[in-house]
Amino acid sequence: MCPRCGAFDRSGPAPHPSPCSLCSAVPPPFDAARSLFAYAGDVRAAIVATKYAGRPYPFDAVALRLRETLEGRWRDLIPDGAPPTVVPVPAHPWKYFRRGFNLPALIASRLSRNLGFPFDPLALSRTRERVPQARLPGILRHENVEGAFRVPRGRKVPPAILLLDDVYTSGATAEACARALKSAGADSIVVVTVARAVP
Repeated sequence: MCPRCGAFDRSGPAPHPSPCSLCSAVPPPFDAARSLFAYAGDVRAAIVATKYAGRPYPFDAVALRLRETLEGRWRDLIPDGAPPTVVPVPAHPWKYFRRGFNLPALIASRLSRNLGFPFDPLALSRTRERVPQARLPGILRHENVEGAFRVPRGRKVPPAILLLDDVYTSGATAEACARALKSAGADSIVVVTVARAVP
C-alpha cells in the first residue's frame, strides 16, 4: 500500500517505505489517505443503496470501526498535540436537498463523537457540481471538481484536519478539498474513507 495515497496493491495493507509512482511524480495536496474496505461486494451495495435508494446505513458500526482502526494500525496518522478536526466532504446543496442527508457528514459526526475530536461540518462548501463524479471515468474526475470546493469567507480553518468521505475513487474529490483547505491555512490533512475503488 502506498503510504501517501493509500492505494491498494497485492502486498497487503502494510504501507511501503516509499510512495507509489503517481505520488512520487505528483504528490497529492493531502498528507495521507486511508480506506477501511475495498469498494466492492456488500460494502459497495450498502453505500449505493443508502445514497441512491434511501436505505438505512450502519453509521454507528462504521464509525466504531473507523475509530478502532485510527486508534490501532492508523495511529501514526494522528498528529501529536491537539486532536485534528473531523471535516466531512460536503454535498452540493441540491443533492443534499434531494437526499435529505450527506453520508460523509453522518459518519463524520459519529466518528468525531467516538474519538472526542472536534467536528466542523461547515469548514468546506461545495460551490458547483457539473456532473456527478460516479458517472465519469477517472481521467475526467479531476477536471470536474476543479475549484468546486471552498472554505467560506472569514472562516478559520483548524491546522490539523481529518477529512472524511464515503468512497475514494480517483482521489479527485479528496485532492480538491485538500487544496481548498490548505489554501485557507490548514497544515496537516489526512483523508479517511469508508471504501476505496480497486482496479
